[in-house]
Amino acid sequence: MNQVTLPVFAVGSRVSKTLALCWLGMCLGWWASGGDYASGQSRFPYSPTYTYQQTESHRDGLIHLDVSMLGGDGEPVSGLGANKFTLLDNGVPQNLLSFEESGKSADENERLTEVVLVLDGLNLSPEQFQSVRSDAIRFLKENEGRLAQPVSIYWLTRKGLRASTGPTINGNELAREVERSYAPRVIWTLHPDFEPEMTAVSERYALWEHSLRVVYTAAIERRDLPGRKALVWLGFGWPAIMDRTTGKEMDFYRLVEVMTRLREARLAIFQISIWPDPQVNQFKYANYLEGVRSPSDLEKPTPHFALPVLSYQSGGVVIGEKDDVARDIERCTRVASEFYTISFDPSPAAQIDEYHQVRVDVGMSDVTPRTVTGYYNQPAFYDQSRNSREASVEELARMITSSDEVHDEELAARIASLKLTERLSSGQLAALRDRAPGKKTKSVLTALADEYVFLRPPSAEIVNDPVPERAAQVQMLTRTAKYVDSLLPKLPDFFATRTTIVYQQQSSEGENFWKAGVADQSLSMAGSDTATLLYRRGREEQEQRRRRVKHAAEEKYLYFRGVFGPILGFVLRDATHNGSALTWSRWERGNAGTVAVFRYNVRGPSPDYAVQMCCLRGGAAFQTRPEYHGELTIDPETGIILRLTMESEPGWIREPNLQSVRPVLQTGTMIEYGPVGIGGRTFTCPLRSVVIMRSRTARGLSVFDEPFEVYTPYETLLNDIAYTNYHKFGSESRILPDYRPDADTVHPPK
Repeated sequence: MNQVTLPVFAVGSRVSKTLALCWLGMCLGWWASGGDYASGQSRFPYSPTYTYQQTESHRDGLIHLDVSMLGGDGEPVSGLGANKFTLLDNGVPQNLLSFEESGKSADENERLTEVVLVLDGLNLSPEQFQSVRSDAIRFLKENEGRLAQPVSIYWLTRKGLRASTGPTINGNELAREVERSYAPRVIWTLHPDFEPEMTAVSERYALWEHSLRVVYTAAIERRDLPGRKALVWLGFGWPAIMDRTTGKEMDFYRLVEVMTRLREARLAIFQISIWPDPQVNQFKYANYLEGVRSPSDLEKPTPHFALPVLSYQSGGVVIGEKDDVARDIERCTRVASEFYTISFDPSPAAQIDEYHQVRVDVGMSDVTPRTVTGYYNQPAFYDQSRNSREASVEELARMITSSDEVHDEELAARIASLKLTERLSSGQLAALRDRAPGKKTKSVLTALADEYVFLRPPSAEIVNDPVPERAAQVQMLTRTAKYVDSLLPKLPDFFATRTTIVYQQQSSEGENFWKAGVADQSLSMAGSDTATLLYRRGREEQEQRRRRVKHAAEEKYLYFRGVFGPILGFVLRDATHNGSALTWSRWERGNAGTVAVFRYNVRGPSPDYAVQMCCLRGGAAFQTRPEYHGELTIDPETGIILRLTMESEPGWIREPNLQSVRPVLQTGTMIEYGPVGIGGRTFTCPLRSVVIMRSRTARGLSVFDEPFEVYTPYETLLNDIAYTNYHKFGSESRILPDYRPDADTVHPPK
């Protein structure tokens, strides 16, 4: 249909504040700018320190790879273009979503931001450790102590892991700390001398486990910091235990964790050692470079965790043939500091911990790419589709009306497994709820109807009258503009009761909850909220509130305000703004006759529509003003808006370390309006609304006793809201001058 141009001379001009629609643990917002909204930040598990904005430019991919190109002399090769790169994921070429060469801008993500030197006093002999210290000091003091890259120090001893305060380019300061064996920062501690009853085998395993934890700790500490990092381990690493044949499931879990966190942290491991592991003869790490796809691949698990194996698989370099350690550290730094960053989207995973082999090819025989050799794909990288059977409104109605012999719980389960193909009207919903056998069916039925409230109605409710001429469309919308512009001044101050039923998915549980997604995505009632709202002098206020919400749902409460009046002006103004589209959609059967439905698309950010939620990793908040769209259902004769929908799909963000995240997948709001009596007069006010949001948030984990956060799978939160008990605010009595009551009125006869 042709777009209709509507003169919006004064739509919404008397409204000065934005609407609010948000969660108290995660927020979606028409945010109030008048200062009368309590954000509920005390409920947040973290204090937000920064806010991510929606990405304006084309987003990066979900998987980022830092690629070093090594020439025949082992030195990095620069100046290659994106057209040279072919990325193969399990042998299949991938579309690169981003390409950057290091050092081309001031962006921290395009350079090496830290080199971590690991001084291993746990596995090396005292003589070897003293040699490592001397080499490290010599490296730190070169060039008068001015380091080319920020460096920090890790000390691994029998007391635990300690570190320098932070990365610095002051090599003299770090050298003094190494000379004095001074480690100002304690990361974790070990039991003195381990355990006295340890055998030689158990001590080797303890050395293996504590040493591996250093790598994991380094990754966790840096996974949310920008830029590439290099961990340079001076020594042979930790024991490659060849006779361990138990605990394959746990070892596989650990391997997935280590490789995943190294990739997220953009941490490449470089090993420098002229000493072999003295307790393992002729260990050939090249035999273990292939990625481990399942626990059954771990015939002898710990060699797959050996330092040179992890170094190769993380995109680093193993150096063992030279004896000038200071020069080798410089070489590792050069290799790590010149790189290319590429990104792509993986294919959806069919199962958790699905291993994908990665290979980069530049078509040059004398150039060797060095990057991570693989990654573990997870179903939860993407939203998981719901395994539901499609059903029409008519089929749903038959299911309920013919269910006299079906138990309430059984019928509720059947309805929860459905996916509607069309909208269920409020009138039909009320009628079917009356026929439902019990509370569970009523609750599930309401949630199902609300989830699909943005669809078109059944064909029987669509009127096949001719499309009105453009002039008639403009006339209808002009009436609507005048109605909206005069609505707020005519509304008296009043009270109303807002009753909210909260629906949520089951909480994600289990060790791998963040990887697999939630099998049961059906919504169930999580509580209710009844509030007395006061509309006074053009602004909405909340007087009192009674909440009955489950404890688990408390931090995920979706809050909605501003429904009385302002929203209509804002939407109509946005829909008729330059670049937006307001077009004819269809005729429908309404409660009192045929109604007109217009479709709108708001292009570009709106000054009044915002999406905001908490919490992302680190307690950060997400805030954006996305484009949105929806429908306006109006009375063609009066211009009164009877139904309004708003839907948006907020975009992606890029976290500090190039992690691409889409916190909010979609949002939706539906409001139905109808006649209500206030102070002896009839006004058109909200009767019912539905607010829905599908998003993902951060949740804490702990592996190797290292706490960190991951994003949970997407989940849906839905509010079904009813507005009732409208009555005028203030006294409704009148004082009449010169009025004298009759005697019988003052003293009624007995």
